[in-house]
Amino acid sequence: MSDESDRGPAFARALKALAEGDADAAAELAAELLRRWPEDASVHQLMAAVALRASKPADAERWAISSLALRPDHYATLILAALAARALGNEREALGRFQRAAEREPKRPEAAFGAAAATIQSDRGQAGLFVEDLSRRFPDHAQGWLELGAQLERGRQWELAARAFANAMNTQPSAKLCVRLGSALQSLGRRDQAATYYQKALQLDPASAEAWFKLGLAFQDGRLPAQAAEAYRRALSLRPDLAEAEANLGVVLQEQGQLTAAKQAYGRAIELRPSAFGRVAQALTTAPKGELWMDLGALRAHLSELGRLSR
Repeated sequence: MSDESDRGPAFARALKALAEGDADAAAELAAELLRRWPEDASVHQLMAAVALRASKPADAERWAISSLALRPDHYATLILAALAARALGNEREALGRFQRAAEREPKRPEAAFGAAAATIQSDRGQAGLFVEDLSRRFPDHAQGWLELGAQLERGRQWELAARAFANAMNTQPSAKLCVRLGSALQSLGRRDQAATYYQKALQLDPASAEAWFKLGLAFQDGRLPAQAAEAYRRALSLRPDLAEAEANLGVVLQEQGQLTAAKQAYGRAIELRPSAFGRVAQALTTAPKGELWMDLGALRAHLSELGRLSR
């Protein structure tokens, strides 16, 4: 008969390995627990968690279901079963499990956010109602708001995405979250607000190339080419391989009449991403001060040489 006094410490070691991202160790410890306690619901739950972390949702669902057979309607196991169903693309099953968990523990946020995400996946029209309800019930659940915001972002529901990211910001501010909130606001045409959040991101992380690049976009959209050029240069100082920043830098330099510098930036963009040539060739002819080349091959060679020499 297994020594029950060993079970707690063994379980703790498995959970610690899982929390630290050591999937192999977690799997090995969970398998040993299963060997010793094959009918223990919590061990089956652990096997589900390990499988889900290892991106094996079918195995995770199987273990979650066997755990629920031993311990029906257990909240955390229902959440695991729902996440596994979602990873398998079965949103209807995921929704049912999230709803069962929410009925069991109505004051806990994970199931409520999961049910909202699963419903919105099939009916975007309900997104606003869920955002209102969750804002009232769980305003400080940062992880839930971040995940819901990402889903709304993918669905291009920018107003609601901005609200979700703002809710997450209230509890867990970060440079990356500032950038995502700024991007949602910029998609709504609120350039000044977006720029404010990009600048806040840079206060939190001055080395964020993404924030500098996004700030450049906001300045460029706001017809502030000098400020945009400086932001793009700062982004490139941190990420020299950012082809989009080089191309945009070329555009704003050309708008300021700095054609040689613009062509150098265009050349560097093409060197980083050859497919950028089409956009560059068009920009070179359409800005107030530009050039018209009939021989596109010669233009490509000319810009590439300027870009190479300017590095």
